Amino acid sequence: MIKLVGIHKIYEDNNIGFLALKDVSLDFKDDHFVCVLGKSGSGKTTLLNIIGGLDTPSTGHMVINGELTTKFNKTQWDYFRNYKIGFIFQNFSLIEHLTVLDNVMLSIKLQGVKEEEARNRAKDMLKRVHILDQADKLPKKLSGGQRQRVAIARALVNNPDVILADEPTGNLDKKTSKEVLELLKEISQDKLVIMVTHSKKIANKYADRIIELKDGIVLSDTKPYLNERVHILKPNIKHTTFRFTDKIKHAIKNIRMKKWRSFLLALGLAIGVTSYVLIDGISNGIKINVKKHLVGQVSSPDLSFHVDGTQLNSLDKDADEYVDYLLANDDIKAVRYDKNLYANIIEVNGKKLSFQQDSLTYKFTNLKDEELRLIGKPYGDGTWPSKNNEILLSYSYASSLYEIDNIKTLWSKLKGANITIASDYYYQFPYEIYDFNSEIFQSYPYIDEETEPMGYDQEKFGSYSQQVATQMNYYNQLLIRDNNIYFCTDYDLLKNYYSSEVKDSKVYYVVGINDSTQINSSIITKEEYWNLPSSYRGHGENILHIFDVYLTEHGKNHTFEMNVKYPEARIVGVPNNLNNTSMAIDIFVGIVQFIISLILIVSVVTASFMLLMVLLISVMERSREIGILRSLGATRSDILAVFVSESAVIGFYAGILGIILSIVLTFGGNLFIRYQYKNILEETFNHSNINLIVLKPISCIIAVIICILLAMIFGLFPAIKASKKTPINALKRL
Repeated sequence: MIKLVGIHKIYEDNNIGFLALKDVSLDFKDDHFVCVLGKSGSGKTTLLNIIGGLDTPSTGHMVINGELTTKFNKTQWDYFRNYKIGFIFQNFSLIEHLTVLDNVMLSIKLQGVKEEEARNRAKDMLKRVHILDQADKLPKKLSGGQRQRVAIARALVNNPDVILADEPTGNLDKKTSKEVLELLKEISQDKLVIMVTHSKKIANKYADRIIELKDGIVLSDTKPYLNERVHILKPNIKHTTFRFTDKIKHAIKNIRMKKWRSFLLALGLAIGVTSYVLIDGISNGIKINVKKHLVGQVSSPDLSFHVDGTQLNSLDKDADEYVDYLLANDDIKAVRYDKNLYANIIEVNGKKLSFQQDSLTYKFTNLKDEELRLIGKPYGDGTWPSKNNEILLSYSYASSLYEIDNIKTLWSKLKGANITIASDYYYQFPYEIYDFNSEIFQSYPYIDEETEPMGYDQEKFGSYSQQVATQMNYYNQLLIRDNNIYFCTDYDLLKNYYSSEVKDSKVYYVVGINDSTQINSSIITKEEYWNLPSSYRGHGENILHIFDVYLTEHGKNHTFEMNVKYPEARIVGVPNNLNNTSMAIDIFVGIVQFIISLILIVSVVTASFMLLMVLLISVMERSREIGILRSLGATRSDILAVFVSESAVIGFYAGILGIILSIVLTFGGNLFIRYQYKNILEETFNHSNINLIVLKPISCIIAVIICILLAMIFGLFPAIKASKKTPINALKRL
């Protein structure tokens, strides 16, 4: 089964050599208990380590089941230690942050066995060595005998061909030693057990074969099997398979064992990440709120279409139909018919007010993403007008009533108020009619309103009383100059600008105040808007119709085509500097963010170097754990993956912790800003309940990824150092 031929082992220290084994040649068969006897320094542990593949001979050969180990590569040795050999160490060599069950399962998991099967096999083996009731405890809570039973269970769980025991009773009391030795004796009925001991009494009582060493030389052998020929086979290369998920779990368990140190490490990275996320959140919040505020300040259309009545008639359309005609264009997203309609508030809740004038408009779009820019939005719990007697006041209109700038205070005063607005006006007095005569004009000496002037032409002008009534209806006065009264055959031709004299009024119910400070039009229903008389733009077919047109992004880049497509309209461009202002804000905030981020990089890199130092210390602290893993068959890549995974998990925890801190600080920061700068926020944005810190989900995801990558990068060097340790050096903590 195992054949050693001419084995020499020399240890070197500062060019000084020590010969631990000298020309050792031994054969081992199946199914017996072999004791390697000798004093300290005789070479017995070295012999055991060479047989188990933990150490390599300086010269000589070892053949295992016909395979020449001299030609084994590292992968074959790892497979050999996991599948063929079971180690039982004097100091138990259990991994302290793993439970009893996990320690035993570790050998199985290195073979790629799934969790459930590994658990069942481990429990069966713990039951066999009478330690199943301690499966969920950590090794430090067990007695020496119990710990050794766990070590034996771990050695047996993979059903290896050979059990190697290095003075397994050295740290046990007499009673426990006996139990362990009897258990090993029982195991030797099925397997080859090679045990190192310095006790002749134990060797004589339990061993089937005793090999005594002295100064690295085989002094005696009670059952030698020498000079037997073996057939050398071609090596069958096999691999251990430590599943990726099990590597992650192993890393997490170590982190939990050192949770406070791991937490502080993660916190160091998290602080840098939190700073990055918060700075990004602040810049994002500033951009969002300032842009939203700017958007609310710019309600001017992209184009203004001026169409006279004659052109509309030629298209056989009225103003309402022309709006629909324009909206059929895919490049036009909204159209407002601008009647140049003004309103004067006469009374508020029955109290007469001084003259206050503002324009009126209507809710002409349902584009949710554009409402703020085009028509604003109701402040607080205000609503859009839904009835013809309802109105949403503009901010400027509302503030002019009380000379108050705070919209919250304004809304508290005007919510549900009844306001009386002039709905119709008399025309301005047409002085120009006195400067010329025409077939439609004629003047007579004025007597009074009831007395018809001498020579009055009833056939041309109709009844005198009707002329008086018409003039009073248009101008609230008669057209008198120098004691002459002027008459006209068609007073529609004399319609001119409205005067400031109110002809009729209507009561409206205030349902809201516009949140935008720069949309200087109060909003009523569309039906009400179209029914109210417009300001003067001519008369008859010469009336001028104005349509405010808002374009899509494609339309803004193709305004020239509008002139070709709509020849009936005189199209006027309206300057809008919103995009330029937004770009300037983006550039400024981006520069500030970049400068601050450079400063924050220092804290992140510092935390990363701290992680590097701690992981280097961890490699030294966990040297024995590395040796145990290697002795169980873990490959160098497995060790590398375990340590890199541990770094990645710490980085992940740091990222999550950073996001949690960012959310908490964002919530607290926004509350503080709202409280501390309430008045400034209300004056600037009309609100105090805005968020100036707005976290972006993508930034949080990027922060976690950065944390993981940084932790893995800075954890790579310690991981490489750990993976390069040989099993024997790691166990000796060299």
